[in-house]
Amino acid sequence: MTAKNWSGFLRVFLYLLITVFALILVTLVRPHTSDGFIYQLGKNCALVAFIILALQVVLGARIKWIERPFGLDMIFRYHKAAGVIALCLIILHVTLVCWGSGHWYLLTSLHVSWPVWLGRLALLALVTTVVTSLWRYKLKIEFESWRRLHNALFIVILAFGFIHGFKIGGDLTAPAMRIYWLAALAAAVTVYLFHKAMRPRHLKRHAYTVTAVHREAPRIWTIQLAPPDGQSAYSYAPGQFQYITFRRGRGLPVEEHHWTISSTPTRPGIASTIKELGDFTSSIGQTRVGDKADVDGPYGHFSYVFYPEEDDLLFIAGGIGITPFLAMLRHMHDTGVHKRVLLLWSNRTEEELLAREEIGQIGKFGTPELKVVFFLTNAGEEWKGERGRIDKDAIVRYLEPADGATRGAYVCCPTVMAKAIIRALEELGMPAEHIHHEGFSL
Repeated sequence: MTAKNWSGFLRVFLYLLITVFALILVTLVRPHTSDGFIYQLGKNCALVAFIILALQVVLGARIKWIERPFGLDMIFRYHKAAGVIALCLIILHVTLVCWGSGHWYLLTSLHVSWPVWLGRLALLALVTTVVTSLWRYKLKIEFESWRRLHNALFIVILAFGFIHGFKIGGDLTAPAMRIYWLAALAAAVTVYLFHKAMRPRHLKRHAYTVTAVHREAPRIWTIQLAPPDGQSAYSYAPGQFQYITFRRGRGLPVEEHHWTISSTPTRPGIASTIKELGDFTSSIGQTRVGDKADVDGPYGHFSYVFYPEEDDLLFIAGGIGITPFLAMLRHMHDTGVHKRVLLLWSNRTEEELLAREEIGQIGKFGTPELKVVFFLTNAGEEWKGERGRIDKDAIVRYLEPADGATRGAYVCCPTVMAKAIIRALEELGMPAEHIHHEGFSL
């Protein structure tokens, strides 16, 4: 097992230990109980669910020690799944407690104690959080509105759930259990304050400055950033991403968003190439030199440097998904990396092929050994290249034998396209551990 795998195993083991420790502790402090099996099982579901919910704050706080072995997108995917797991456990808790006690009025009656009502409200808030997280796009909820709702509901879930358990949880009458329950809440509150207050304040005090704004193509801009005077930019790997909060004034919105770092660490400054897509990014072209930005990074594992065993690389990009590949190609070129790279890049029109000349120049030098194929879905009559989308047949047509080298595939494109590409790669026999993709469906 590699050092990276051991590191990830340690973090998973620690997470599981913290999650089930409540069950271990309650067994030690209350080895004998008059509660029936079903009733006790229902209470145990609530104990585990509350710890999972408290740990959700930790998983969502972008703590680099936790993120490092996995990549932030994997952490966020589990964060979403853990919310569903917690909801299922709470539903089991309610069902089993009512069944085991025979008190179904706890579920149906309006005349119950206020701690029971807090539990009901916490469950309603959790259901709302899960539903709006899983089906945000179908419900047509804007990201910023969803994030504010998500944060507010989670405070309700954690606070009401804590009070509900503390007041009527029979297992929490033991001092050791009360200490553990309080410690879980205190840890969640501490991490939440760090993530929502302390870190933003620190980033604002050490804000970066916009040093250049360059129009790459229609509705696509590269924003160059520099750290405060006397400070060095943080270290990053080509292909990683960062969170940026632009503070531009002039009535422009102030929101935090994540973008790929399109620059390479071999050159000064840090840059992100951003396309005008949503309400916020529609104003990205109004950014000016001298504007301030809070920068938090780097994050992610979408970089060839994390997989040194791969010498034959397949890059598949869709639209603005070219940005991590630009960073990696620039890094390979600057550092003289001798790898074979096939880049398949799909766009709507020819004018959207940003940095086309630069990519061509990199290919001429042989570091890396680069072959580029452009695909256009809305090409003009004069276009001589590939037409249509990248699919399995296109991959087979251009992908040469690896000749004994370990091949890695990197996919960065819209979600629907990415799923189709990954499925095609799997059908072609590429091992899952060598297919790299980062998705951020928050």
